[in-house]
Amino acid sequence: MKTIFSSRIFLASILAWTVITARADDEQDQIAILHSDANVSQKWEACQKLRVIGTAKAVPEVAALLTDEHLSQAARQTLDGLPYPEVDDVLREALGKTTGLLKAGIVDTIGWRGKPSALPLLIPLLSDSDTNVAAAAATSLGRLGGQEAIAALSAARDTPATVQATVQASLLQCAEGLTESNDEAGAAAIYRELYDDKYPMGIRTAAWRGLVLSDPAHQAERMEKALDGTDRAVELVALKVLRESNDPRLIQACIGQWDTLPAEAQLAVIDAEVKQGNEALPFVRTASRSPNSAIRLAAWTALGELNDVASIAALARAAADGKGAERQAARDSLARLRDDGASEAFVAELDHAAPPEKIELLRALGARQDRNAANVLLQNAATGEEPVRVAALQSLIEIAPPEALTPLLEIAEKAGSDDVRTQALEALSAVCQASADKDAATRAVVEAQGRLPAAEQGAFLTLLANLGTADALSAAQAASQSQDLELAKEAVRALSQWPNAAPATALLDLARTTTDAALRTLALRGAIAVTAAEPAVSKRLALLKQALAEADRSDEKKQALSQLGQIPTPEALDIAINAMADPNVSNEAALAVVSIAEKLAPSNRELAEEAAAKVLQQHKEGELFQRALALRRKPGRDIPFIRDWLICGPYFRPGVVGATAIFNIPFGPETRDPQVKWKAAPSEDRVNLGALFPGAENCAAYLRTSIVVPEDCAGVLLMGSDDGIKAWLNGAVVHSNNVDRGDVVDQDVAPIKLKKGANELVFKISQGGGGWSACARIAGTDGNPITGLHIQRPTGVARGLEAK
Repeated sequence: MKTIFSSRIFLASILAWTVITARADDEQDQIAILHSDANVSQKWEACQKLRVIGTAKAVPEVAALLTDEHLSQAARQTLDGLPYPEVDDVLREALGKTTGLLKAGIVDTIGWRGKPSALPLLIPLLSDSDTNVAAAAATSLGRLGGQEAIAALSAARDTPATVQATVQASLLQCAEGLTESNDEAGAAAIYRELYDDKYPMGIRTAAWRGLVLSDPAHQAERMEKALDGTDRAVELVALKVLRESNDPRLIQACIGQWDTLPAEAQLAVIDAEVKQGNEALPFVRTASRSPNSAIRLAAWTALGELNDVASIAALARAAADGKGAERQAARDSLARLRDDGASEAFVAELDHAAPPEKIELLRALGARQDRNAANVLLQNAATGEEPVRVAALQSLIEIAPPEALTPLLEIAEKAGSDDVRTQALEALSAVCQASADKDAATRAVVEAQGRLPAAEQGAFLTLLANLGTADALSAAQAASQSQDLELAKEAVRALSQWPNAAPATALLDLARTTTDAALRTLALRGAIAVTAAEPAVSKRLALLKQALAEADRSDEKKQALSQLGQIPTPEALDIAINAMADPNVSNEAALAVVSIAEKLAPSNRELAEEAAAKVLQQHKEGELFQRALALRRKPGRDIPFIRDWLICGPYFRPGVVGATAIFNIPFGPETRDPQVKWKAAPSEDRVNLGALFPGAENCAAYLRTSIVVPEDCAGVLLMGSDDGIKAWLNGAVVHSNNVDRGDVVDQDVAPIKLKKGANELVFKISQGGGGWSACARIAGTDGNPITGLHIQRPTGVARGLEAK
């Protein structure tokens, strides 16, 4: 056993030695780079590596770079990360060999090292003739802190103004260090000195903040004076301190001066006091009675945050009597109350609340989703003043308790007003949708409906649609056959909202047999609407065929064609193609054709192309044209690429990164800059911008050519680009696609109209990084080459381009 243990120690030692050796070799390699002819970037990288792996051996090697204006910063960063005492020695030595910014940088690094032994070195530099060095010394002394640094900074009265600002900021930093070490008296002395009108506002306000936090004995006095409005800068800081404070003494001191505080300060006190939890309740309740609406608004919000159930009555009055934001804040707080006993407190308050407050309490019960309140809501919904009943019913909509079905049916039956009945039916609708036993709910609704005269039965039919049971369907279909025409129409409306396609056949039969034109239209529209819920494609298509056969108005035909477009079968496609012959619905039929063809294309390309060709015969532009054209195109179609381009660029905007960011920035060709220089690009199918402008990133370039045709004609511009592309034809934008992508042939399509003769085409191609290219070709609207079209490089000044 001892032998195994010894072997493990030996192996571990070997591994450790190997790692150390490898690291030493790597360190030596990086040091060698520093002594080599490597460029600045490579030496920076070597310094960064030495910051991680360097030993004391690397210190003098890196220190040699401290006097190099290109590498001094890299050397300082490396040395700052090395924990060896030799670093402090080489930094001290370098001070005597440098001036200006290099020396200031070394002083800064000494400060970051945080060694108190550096104080004698830094203090004399406060009076250095170079203000950069003096300011760096002040900053470093602020980082080191301590009485010696404070004394030196306090004595630095004669330094230039540019250094004084740094001295003052460093004194503030020293004061913060004293506070952290619990020397509040020492910190207060510094803050007191800097809180003077002779200092800049930023120093003065920071000193006030430190003073009020480090000198508790005078907090209240200083806070009161700061909040009197005579010094706005200090007042703003005081308000921030107050809001962020967790010091009960400071908050209570301000509460003691409540009546004399300005409204802005009172709001800050409320914000601070609420953090104290329930201890703040008495104060917040007092604030809720303020004559200032902003204070009351803050108080109502705070009462909700503090979960103050005892303030229910006050919140209800504020919600009833208040306006705008104040009313909403009270309502929100009522809805937010969740303390134990809140439900009982609401119910108890309802017993003696006046109607306006009662309405708000009832609203709150719904907003709280308080299911324990179902009975009290039903009681208030059954009798009383109409606004109270309506409020109770609206909350029942929110809660939808299943046990409310029968009482709500009775309320709806006996409703004395349209508003009450409407709200009762909406509540019933919510309850029916939430019901777990829809068959039992259906029986209750059908029985209640049967007790009403025919003229009033229609209102209950929507509930049957919410339930969607077989008995509900039978009852609704029976009502659709009623001799009472209005009841029949209500029944058809309910059947049109059915959750499945079960009523479709009956509605189609009714559309065929009824002699009433309005009922026929309702039934046909309803049949088409519910057909959408039929999951079986063959059944859905059969129903739509029947609907189209029955339809004699364009509105219903359009409705059916819209659904037909979702059925990906050849039969549906034939029906839609035939419908294109009807001028009243040709657009809707064409849309259905394209929609179906797009779904069929993966499995039946030839059929999809034939359908697209028929659409292209009628549509020469717009979205339908583009979708049909995309289906019509065949890979490898013999359409030549545009090969003769002029090119200019690349164009950059400092600070703008990425293809999509650069895309909408107008450059020379768009701004008619006379300095734009166009040159010929190599004649190739794809313009390789990356090769023409090697290394270019976050930029754009422009391509320009001339398209010559013998006659006016319509065509299609097919484009591919890496990255985004914008196209102008004769100065007008014909296509714009701001994307970051790779270049694929014909990935973008735009309809164009060419005039007889020469037509100028301009592209803008954006570039983020990586590949950068574009290609384009032009086809006729039939997908074939345009007879007589040829390309030539343009001459003369480029046409002005549209800005949109």
